[in-house]
Amino acid sequence: MERAELRPLGHCFHHRAVLGTAYGHTERVVGRMARTLEEMGHTVTTMKGDRQPNDFPLDACDAVLVASSVLYGHHQRYIRAFIRRYAAGLNALPSALVSVSGVAGGESAQEREEAQGYVDELLKETGWRPRLVELVGGVVAYTRYGPFTRWIIRMISKRKGGPTDTSRDHEFTDWAAVDRFAHQLAAALTESARTAAEV
Repeated sequence: MERAELRPLGHCFHHRAVLGTAYGHTERVVGRMARTLEEMGHTVTTMKGDRQPNDFPLDACDAVLVASSVLYGHHQRYIRAFIRRYAAGLNALPSALVSVSGVAGGESAQEREEAQGYVDELLKETGWRPRLVELVGGVVAYTRYGPFTRWIIRMISKRKGGPTDTSRDHEFTDWAAVDRFAHQLAAALTESARTAAEV
């Protein structure tokens, strides 16, 4: 697939954000990033990975952001399928990955290493080479889980020293970092456009 033509500097850039979420938190993260980008004059079209058209319009955008939650140690299945299908096109565009997981919000090096391991597995499996990757702390959404999932997640959380109070949700997202990443994405796209204009 040919690389999408980047618009001249000073013009609005069109981003497409594809997200995979089980309980809605990744959608909140993407929504926050979209608002930040739109405040900077960019246009953002967001769609869920399991509701994408048969022919995803990569040629209609300047950059693609893929965001996915991690559930039971893996990114969403339909997001993995999407990336495998469009890896060549994604590699030809400025693209970014946001990986949302509970361990990404942890303070220990071991937790961050585990979060990075999820990303490494995804990229190895799909052949995608995003220019930017951000690890975002997720949420333990006890109040939205079914009984079995709540029990499983509580056992996992207990084993790892995480929250076990199932009467409420526990959020680990650094929203300031989410905003910074949106600005970083905008800056990277502007730099790509400048480089393309100089060639």
